[in-house]
Amino acid sequence: MPRGIPKKQPDAQDQQNGAGRTKGGRINKLQCVRDALHELGNDAQPRAIQDFLKHRFDLDMNTKFIGTYKGTILRGKSGQSGIMRTPAATAPAEVPVPPKASPQVGGTNGGISVDDIRAIKALVDRLGADGVRQVAEVLSE
Repeated sequence: MPRGIPKKQPDAQDQQNGAGRTKGGRINKLQCVRDALHELGNDAQPRAIQDFLKHRFDLDMNTKFIGTYKGTILRGKSGQSGIMRTPAATAPAEVPVPPKASPQVGGTNGGISVDDIRAIKALVDRLGADGVRQVAEVLSE
């Protein structure tokens, strides 16, 4: 005959509400709060979650703990260990740009260089804005 206290068999209510239970029969409070948020919604107040936990899991839990668990769950870090979490975003390091022989506007492929702009300005000074516009129309045809 076995000695000691026999292990408690789960009753019908525990089997019905087994979502918050671990393999050893202990209550996983974080999982219970997850279940409450799933049913009540993410905007549920800690007091409403506390009432839900009391009725569903027969679990008394402080609203401060509920708020902490809720924040952890909603931030999405509840299923990750500390090693697996990604560090906070940092500002990217500035990469030095090598100097160009003539700076370009609009990119390197088909861009307009400063020398091109100077040539157009000289052309505008010589022909006038309307003259350059007429030349551009002829060239675009």
